[in-house]
Amino acid sequence: MKRASIAAILVFAATAALASWYDDYDQGLDAVRKGQWQTVIQKMTSAINGNAKENDKARTYGAIFINYHPYYYRGVAHLNLGHYEQAVSDFEKTSGAGPEDLGSIDTLMGKAKAKLSAAQTPEPQPQPVPQPVRPTPAPVPLPVPVQPAAPAIDPALRQQVTGEINNARGRMSAAQQRKATAAPQFAQATQALADANTRNATARSNDDLRAALASAQNAVLLFDAAAAPTVASIPAPQPSRPTAASTLVLGDTSRRVRSALQSYFNGDFEDAERAFRSLSNDLPNNGWIYAFLGASQYSVYAFEADESYKSAAMESFKMARRYGKFKNGLPEKYFSRRIRKAFETTSLQ
Repeated sequence: MKRASIAAILVFAATAALASWYDDYDQGLDAVRKGQWQTVIQKMTSAINGNAKENDKARTYGAIFINYHPYYYRGVAHLNLGHYEQAVSDFEKTSGAGPEDLGSIDTLMGKAKAKLSAAQTPEPQPQPVPQPVRPTPAPVPLPVPVQPAAPAIDPALRQQVTGEINNARGRMSAAQQRKATAAPQFAQATQALADANTRNATARSNDDLRAALASAQNAVLLFDAAAAPTVASIPAPQPSRPTAASTLVLGDTSRRVRSALQSYFNGDFEDAERAFRSLSNDLPNNGWIYAFLGASQYSVYAFEADESYKSAAMESFKMARRYGKFKNGLPEKYFSRRIRKAFETTSLQ
């Protein structure tokens, strides 16, 4: 049993995810929409350190291109925080707005220079104020009837969002059928679809629904762009004697762990959930098995909005805490930010 647990842990080191300049840029855009200007400066500076060249079609990886203008948003953030010199410097470097148009460069530059000039101009000395002549009281106008506010949610827009989410789910099934789940676009699309479901479920305004619609439409494009990889036939190397012996001793357990992990990292979360649930019966003291079981269950909940999967995930995370060593939480290279935050809400009982 201990040898099987060791083999399972070694298999987990097969996949890792690294942060990149376009992740910082995307997080900076999210901070722009929320008005978190200090975070915008931090994220756009990190993006510039990774890629200092602005481009309307900056290539991230594969066939994914983005409208990349970090100097523009960092300049807007400096302007909003009163850093007028830094704002002028960034507006001189940018070539225009990105996906979020907050004003033309000329308008923003003029505002930054005017604020900078005003800040550098000494305040005038106060002049004696003449005593005003009391005006004749004006008649009080009659109150104007208040028109009822327009509804916060447009039913037609809600229906459009629901239709686009269903369309994205259909495109996901098509991508799975053509074995494109290993493509990076498939992982991006699943994240965009989960974001669309969350935004649609919690929408309180038409702007929230429009954000959900944009995420669903992005998911459709990414699912369509996901292609099955072309794998060249490479002769399998002969395993070493220790490797061959380990395979003989561990038997079927190592193969099942590897298969479950393959399903998880390919985005086949329902298959992964069934596989890890079966493994938890054979390896009941393995914290890693429960960690990936909980992550698979929570991912199914994110797509299906089924509360039973969420409850099951929380129980699996508690078992992972009991048998695993996760004092600093789940590792970033295997688990998404959403999964890690869900894990942190559980406690060992």
